Amino acid sequence: MNAYIKHIQRVLTVTGAVMLAQQGIAQDKNLKQETIDIISNYRPKLRDAAKLNLTASLPASDTTRPKYQYQVPALNLSFLYQPVPLKPLALGKDTLQTLQNNFIKAGYGNLSTPLIQAGFGSGRQDKYNFGIYGNYTSSKGNIKNQDYSTLNVLASGTYLSPILEINGSVGYDRNQLHYYGYDHSQYDYSKSDVKQAFNQFSAQVGVKNRPQNDWAFMFQPSARFIYYSDAYNRKEPTVILKAPVSKQLFEDIFLRVEGNFDLSSFKAKDSAQFNNNVVAIHPALEIIKPRFVLHAGVNPTWTNSKFYLLPDIVNESHIIYKKVILSSGWISYINKNSFRAMTNTNPFFTSYGSGILNTRVEEKYTGIKGTLGSHFNYNTKFAAVTWYNMPLFVNDSLDGKTFYTKNEAELRAFNLHAEVGYIQEEKFQLRFTVDWFNYTKQKTEVKPWGLVPFQTEAFATYTLARKLHLNANAFFLGSSYYLANGDFQKTKSGWDLNAGASYDIGKNFNLWVNTNNIFNTRYQRWYGYNTYGFNVVGGVMVKF
Repeated sequence: MNAYIKHIQRVLTVTGAVMLAQQGIAQDKNLKQETIDIISNYRPKLRDAAKLNLTASLPASDTTRPKYQYQVPALNLSFLYQPVPLKPLALGKDTLQTLQNNFIKAGYGNLSTPLIQAGFGSGRQDKYNFGIYGNYTSSKGNIKNQDYSTLNVLASGTYLSPILEINGSVGYDRNQLHYYGYDHSQYDYSKSDVKQAFNQFSAQVGVKNRPQNDWAFMFQPSARFIYYSDAYNRKEPTVILKAPVSKQLFEDIFLRVEGNFDLSSFKAKDSAQFNNNVVAIHPALEIIKPRFVLHAGVNPTWTNSKFYLLPDIVNESHIIYKKVILSSGWISYINKNSFRAMTNTNPFFTSYGSGILNTRVEEKYTGIKGTLGSHFNYNTKFAAVTWYNMPLFVNDSLDGKTFYTKNEAELRAFNLHAEVGYIQEEKFQLRFTVDWFNYTKQKTEVKPWGLVPFQTEAFATYTLARKLHLNANAFFLGSSYYLANGDFQKTKSGWDLNAGASYDIGKNFNLWVNTNNIFNTRYQRWYGYNTYGFNVVGGVMVKF
C-alpha cells in the first residue's frame, strides 16, 4: 500500500518537475497541445536510489523523426529491486502544455477517496522560471486499518545567466499507512497501534554551464540534502554530492568523469547511530560514431571501509542502421540499502535483521534493439546478474505484519527482458513488456524471499478527435516465496486491469475518470497484505 503511495508520490513529483521544466523550454510549435491522463496500478519504482542504471543507457542515435514524450516510464527490471507494491488507486498524471502554467485538478471516488492537485508557475521567462506543485489524496480500504494518505509539495526554480544555469528546489512528502497485514481473527489492533508515517524533507541546488565553451568543457555539479524519518523515531539524514564533468577531446571522442558522494547516518530509537556512506568516481572514455558507440570506464567505489574496482563497459553497434542494434555490457555498482530505499521498496519494513549491508550488483548482458518501420520499436536483453549481500524481506515471527531483512551473501539469476512499442504521433501508443528472472543460486538462504520472478505488462493510449483521451493498463505478476512457521510457501500470482478517460471541454477545462482493478482481483505482493479491490475516481481539471 505505501509503495503505492510512493508510486503516486513519484508520479506526482515527476509530473510537477515536467511542468516546471517545460516552463523554461521552448517547444516545437508544430506539436499538438493535448492532455493525456495515464493510469497504472501496482507499478514498481525505487526513488532516489544512489546507483547507476544497471543497463547503462548510451547516447541515442540521431534521428530526423520527432520524438513525442508521453511520460510513460519503460518498465526495466534489469536489477531486482523494483517490486510491485500495493496500490489502492492508479491516479492519472498530466502532461501540461508549456503555456498553461497553472492548474487545479480535483476528484473523488469510492473507498472514501478525495484527490486534489494544483500547480502554479511563472511561465517562460528569459532569465528565470519558478513554480510550485502540491498533491493530497487518501483512501480507506475494505479491511480494518487498510487506510492511507499522502501529501506532496514541491517548489523549484531556475535562474539563467549568459553563462550559467542555476537551479534549486525544496520539497516535503508525508505518507501515512497502517500495518494491516496481520491475522484479523487472532489479533485486534487499533489504528494507533499499527499507524506508520514517513516524512521526508529535501532541498537541492545545482549549476551548469549553458553554452559549450571554447575548450568543449561541460560541468554540472549538484548538492542535495534529505531528512527522512518515521513515526517510530527512526531518523536518516543524507547528503548527496555529484560533480560530473566532460571534455570533448576530438570530434567523436569524449572524456567523462563523475564523482558521487552519498553520505548518510541512520539511528533507531534506543540504538547506536550507524553511518552508511558510498563514494564513487567514474572516469570513462566514450567513442560516439553514427553506427558505433563505446563507453569504457572503471568505477572505483568505497563503501563503509570497503573498496571495489568495478567494471563499466558498454557497447552499441548498428548491424542494420537504426533497425538492428547490438547492445552488450559488463557493468557493476553499489546499491545503497538506506532506510529510505528499503521502505520505498517495502513500506512494511521495520528492521535490519542482518545489519546494514550495501549490495554490490554485477551484470553481464547482451541484446538487440531497434526500430521496424516508422512506428515500431523493440528492445531485448539477456543478462547474467549477481547480487552480493542482497537484503531479502521476511515476515516477523510475532504477528507477521512487519518485515525484517535476511542477508543473502550471493544471489545469481538469468534475466530476460523484452519490450515492443508502437507510436503513431500523439494519437496512439502501445507498449508491451516482459521480465523474467531465473534464480540459479542462493548461497545463504533457502529461497529468494519476496522477489518476483516474472512480470508482464501492456499499456495503451488513444486520442479521439483531439478531445477524448483513452488509456488502459494490464499486467500479470508472478508468485514469490515467503517464510511462515519455519517453512517456505508461495504467494498467489495476480493480474490487474485498469482503464481511464478524459474529455476536453474547451481549452482549459476537462473531465476525467480512472477505474482501477476492474475485475476486483485480490492477491498479495507482500505476504499478508491483500490488495485493494475495484476503485473508480473521477473529477475535473482546470488550466489557466
